[in-house]
Amino acid sequence: MNTLVLHILNGTAIVATAIIFGTDAFFALVGKKAAAKSKDASIADVMGHFHAVADARMPLIGVMALFTTLLQVIVTGLHTIQGQLAVLSLAALLLHLTIYLTVAKPVNNIMVDGVKFGRLVNNIRELQQRWDKVISLRAALLFVAIISLILVNYC
Repeated sequence: MNTLVLHILNGTAIVATAIIFGTDAFFALVGKKAAAKSKDASIADVMGHFHAVADARMPLIGVMALFTTLLQVIVTGLHTIQGQLAVLSLAALLLHLTIYLTVAKPVNNIMVDGVKFGRLVNNIRELQQRWDKVISLRAALLFVAIISLILVNYC
């Protein structure tokens, strides 16, 4: 196995995952509380624009994290501790993606449509609360993914 290739894949996976983790951790620690204290119109406007920008830019970073983590599994093999740690990271990333696609993304779409068409979504607070219910879990899964990727370097 070429260790340089593994280090490049690992470093790229860590950085890409860390970008997503930082975003989700921020919203779990700060954004959730701020949204709870905000007026409905403010939530609709700011979060709608946040999601419009994030949903356009973040998928490339997510694909990079998944792809480079998968390549680490292939390069190291399942028979190694490095490969098993990469599988753990990949599983956490895939679970995060599943939660995003099934819970957060539908909410994002409604909020984005609201700002796009200039209307206040009637149930904006309920939508934000639905989104908020999974953000801490999403951040925790990304934390597991990052720690697993970091540990690949020490095994």
